[in-house]
Amino acid sequence: MLKNFIKGFFVLFLAMTFLFAGTAGVAADTLVIGQGADAPGLHTLVEVDIPAFERINLINEPLFVIDYDLSLKPGLATDWEISEDAMRLDVELREGVLWHNGDDFTAEDVQYTFEWILDETTAAANRDLYAAIDEIEIVDDYNVVFHLSEPYTFLVNNMARVGVIPKDYHEEVGYEEFRQNPLGTGPYVHEEWADDDYHRLSANEDYWGGTPTFSNLEFRPIPEDSSRLLAFEAGEIDMFHSGIVSDEIDRLEADENVSVYRTGGTGYSYAGFNNNVVTDKNLRLAISHAVNREAIVEHVMGGIGVKGKSNITPDMFHFHSELDFVDFDTEKAEEYLEQVEEMPDQIRIFTNENPDRMQIAEIMAYELGQIGIDASVNIEEWGAYLDRIYDTDDYELFILGWAGQVDPDRASYRQFHSDGSANHVNFSNSRMDELLERGRQVDPNSEESREIYWEVQEILNEEQPKIFINYSEEVALVQPEFSGFRVHPYQANAWLQLVDEVTRDN
Repeated sequence: MLKNFIKGFFVLFLAMTFLFAGTAGVAADTLVIGQGADAPGLHTLVEVDIPAFERINLINEPLFVIDYDLSLKPGLATDWEISEDAMRLDVELREGVLWHNGDDFTAEDVQYTFEWILDETTAAANRDLYAAIDEIEIVDDYNVVFHLSEPYTFLVNNMARVGVIPKDYHEEVGYEEFRQNPLGTGPYVHEEWADDDYHRLSANEDYWGGTPTFSNLEFRPIPEDSSRLLAFEAGEIDMFHSGIVSDEIDRLEADENVSVYRTGGTGYSYAGFNNNVVTDKNLRLAISHAVNREAIVEHVMGGIGVKGKSNITPDMFHFHSELDFVDFDTEKAEEYLEQVEEMPDQIRIFTNENPDRMQIAEIMAYELGQIGIDASVNIEEWGAYLDRIYDTDDYELFILGWAGQVDPDRASYRQFHSDGSANHVNFSNSRMDELLERGRQVDPNSEESREIYWEVQEILNEEQPKIFINYSEEVALVQPEFSGFRVHPYQANAWLQLVDEVTRDN
């Protein structure tokens, strides 16, 4: 009873704290969204983190929108066509769209956006994703052609990750000011942002898709997962997505005063080998078979997510549904271990100060010890850890993750092509390179495309350049008075549904 009293008092105290702090002046029709971190900035072409894009995607719209099934639907583009040789992309733009300052949206804004990304003197992020664009031709105000230097059918998927920016306003205020005060065409207008406290948006009454249901949105960063949950249970935030306290998920799902939504995500955690050091495939297979993925999901993740199999998520069209993926099997692990020609003195497992990753590393070290492999766990500060993985060969195994893997090219090329910009496992395979290059030249929805990425997964399963530990799961908590909510597998688009799908019951 004393424990319940203390918890109840703390919840009440937290509620009063928010009432007299961040919620001061909040309108009655404001919907409050909790986040695990504040946004570092609000520039759609510069930012790279999810908390920023959860807000940005309501302000600056892309040409194409990633839908719940990971397909693309029209955004600022109403139609598009990729040429048969995948060297040209014709885009028809939506007419009658206004920027938040009342200016017309036109093809000039689209051209300016992608030329700014390609300009190596700017601060644009992920420039390599758009490097295939050679020239941007304006046909008229609402038609634009992207001429490519090489075939790239997945370019449209990358374009769905960034919003279009207004040429005139951006040139007038500059990129730094735009990071703080963005202007878009989206359903919500940037209003007021107090760092680490709140960010308020108002409904765009001139939005081409219709006036949003909620007049105001407020994003509130609460970094600590348990504090965010307490704020939710105190009624101080209406909903939040990700960062659910895993130990609490069973209790929350049983609580009639909480609506819990879950769906498969677009990311995974992995243990990556340094393939320049751990060169023996038999050793990599032995270690992979020694990892109990289901136990990690259950005991570390609290049952959130499922065991990993591949770089491609099970819900994706290209997932290899017929492959016998490497799984926990100590007998097979010992069989492969007997075939290892030269055993290193020790397998060092590196990770950063992330609690889940540290637990995974400890579990892996223990499991490797069970089959006779001496393994150590090495915890490093985030910056030093990344420097080691990115800039040295001084490691055998490391633990990291990927998010937002919404198509097979995104989930494969950068990570596993010999020249891939994110090939941190130093994997090189000539057949893999051929497949990944061909995959960019064919229709992503074709049977040939699926066959290509099935073979990609077969190579990864046989070579084991990294161990796929678990697939992520997206979980959202919503107050019960809201109807029509759907959790989005691509977290950056989590709140687009607030425009016209979600309602608050009276």
